[in-house]
Amino acid sequence: MLHIALKIAQEQQNEDGITYIYDLLANLAFAQGEFGKAEKLFVNVMQRLMSKGVTEDDLKINHMSLKLAKIYEEKNEFEKAEEGYKFCVKSLQKKVEVVGGDSEAVKEEEEAALVLWAMTLDWYARFLLDRKRMDEALTNFQLAYDTCTRVNGEVHEQTVVLLNDLGTISFLLGDEDAAVTYLTRAIEIGKHLPNMEDFSSVYVNLGNIYLQKKMYAEAKKHCREGWQNATRHNNKEGINEANECLKQLTKIMSP
Repeated sequence: MLHIALKIAQEQQNEDGITYIYDLLANLAFAQGEFGKAEKLFVNVMQRLMSKGVTEDDLKINHMSLKLAKIYEEKNEFEKAEEGYKFCVKSLQKKVEVVGGDSEAVKEEEEAALVLWAMTLDWYARFLLDRKRMDEALTNFQLAYDTCTRVNGEVHEQTVVLLNDLGTISFLLGDEDAAVTYLTRAIEIGKHLPNMEDFSSVYVNLGNIYLQKKMYAEAKKHCREGWQNATRHNNKEGINEANECLKQLTKIMSP
């Protein structure tokens, strides 16, 4: 259907319509993992928009730049990926730091910038985590968490996800107390989100940390709660993670 619409727009020389359809095709290719195709389409759309006077700090350009950075990451073009992430971080930081007006349009623009800023920090943090750059990842996850709570409030699934990430990285950096604090807070929030399907991982992560701290009763409690939560949501991966934790505990606690 999109290709038919594109042909019609081209026949009518509807430039805005052509750009819009290219954008839809780019996002579809991105969602389907067709990264080479998505890259070409996003670049095309950006060029078309900028030829019409759209500046590189426009949110539309930032959003596409972020997806291009992700595409380069998926294609193992890590230098280009990081350049893209850094561009988006810097550009969006300027936007969210600017104090806007009171009009509804300005408020909507500010919120959209904050949402994209949080997404950018999250994606860049995961990129850094995969590169084993833990301290940088932690900093970006913290910023993502702060921005997420600013946009969505504390009780939100993404907040739980980011607290889980912060706990995991803190543990990997050897800060067990911070890890426990982050994960405990994630659990407190997650209890208000009964439909969160992958919440069990937070329980299991905390259980594994208590296991490392040799606090076996706490470890067992949290791994069991993780198993129960995963079972309620029919989360097979979560069930396996919880079972593995409980299996380790059984070995340790067996006489």
